[in-house]
Amino acid sequence: HQSRICRIMKTMEDLQIPFTEEMAEDFSADGMLDMYLYENGQLIEQLEATTLEKKDADSFDEADINEFFRVMHTIKGSSGIMMFDDIMKLAHKLEDVFYFIRESKPDNVPHMELVEHIFQVSDFISAEFDKIRDGGDPDGDAKELIDELDVFLKKIKNVSTWSLLHELTFLRQNSMLIIGKFG
Repeated sequence: HQSRICRIMKTMEDLQIPFTEEMAEDFSADGMLDMYLYENGQLIEQLEATTLEKKDADSFDEADINEFFRVMHTIKGSSGIMMFDDIMKLAHKLEDVFYFIRESKPDNVPHMELVEHIFQVSDFISAEFDKIRDGGDPDGDAKELIDELDVFLKKIKNVSTWSLLHELTFLRQNSMLIIGKFG
């Protein structure tokens, strides 16, 4: 844990966050790690509970999407500070999915596929938390899950783009009919 303390202190220095001698005396990597595990564990439980509650719905509502985005954003940031890179990268990719859904509001997001991705990410992160609690390093490889989320994100972006193109074509055709009648 001593090397992690040094890396965290270096990160704080790089981010120009003051780190005084008094802070160094009070600094406890174990305390910081406990707080990280507790707070992020709570967020994962919240994510899972909401996902379970809404898994049989047609889609997640706007409040759910905002909550999921916030959860992934928080886990990404705190995991980055703790130097848990794979957890950070995976949380970032799922955050990207929720960001796109939140901002673009696509109509055709395959709900059950999204539910499955949420549970896969949650399972991976929970397993990494267990390793950390047991004194080990979070050494899981998130690459496959990140790649799957990337494919999913591209899929919903393409569906969204296709829907928009279809709607524009429909509007263009109907405007030509109206112009033809009155022009």
